[in-house]
Amino acid sequence: MKPAARLLACTLILVAGCTGPADSTTTEYETPTTTEEAATTTTSATTTTSVAAPATTTTVATTTTLAVQVPEGFEMQGGPDEGFVIALPEGFVALDLSGDDLDSLLADSPLDADAVAAAQAAIETGTFRFWAFDFSDASDVFVPNVNAQVIPRTGFDDVDVYLQVLPQQYDSLGAVMLSIDQVEFDFGSAVTAVAQFPIGDGTYSTAYQLLAPIDDLVYTITISYLEPTDRQTSEATTALSTFRPLN
Repeated sequence: MKPAARLLACTLILVAGCTGPADSTTTEYETPTTTEEAATTTTSATTTTSVAAPATTTTVATTTTLAVQVPEGFEMQGGPDEGFVIALPEGFVALDLSGDDLDSLLADSPLDADAVAAAQAAIETGTFRFWAFDFSDASDVFVPNVNAQVIPRTGFDDVDVYLQVLPQQYDSLGAVMLSIDQVEFDFGSAVTAVAQFPIGDGTYSTAYQLLAPIDDLVYTITISYLEPTDRQTSEATTALSTFRPLN
């Protein structure tokens, strides 16, 4: 079975913290707005220590120029179609969620028919916005990956609720919660967390996640590794800190 197909059987989730690379470049995106602000924000996503995220500056006039720092060794992914941008470590390759290759991947995966149908429906409706893999670091049971889901916000989608409810949800899935933390971005409060999830045969993946309720939407970004190295832990933390919504 292909490594990517094996991955599709896994439950994904959550965050850790070491400092990322210091050198960076800047990528700019424009989105409509009518207010004026300029902000520089730091955020932490930790298991045991706080970490300063790369600074960003948003300058608003009739349009917004969103400047996102891209650390050395990372590249910008996402865009207007996905509704957000995030800097990911070089090597992550985004799938075309509208392509035939994805249909084949889902059909060949170990997911049952109901799970395949649910995944396809989430992609077709736009809930599942982004999926990228680092095939250079794949094993025969797992491929490091990043996925993003964007769903309408409900009355329960609030940072305070997440802090209370997520540990219970993870426990119900057989996951081991390692950390959960409230963090502050220029766009508002969010939650980061890290947990280990069972993927079968006594094996666990480690998932780093950002949950960001913003206006009418909730953005959930998940970065997963099988046995993350210190470098991968640092990269996951840095990547999540660069997330910015475009909608």
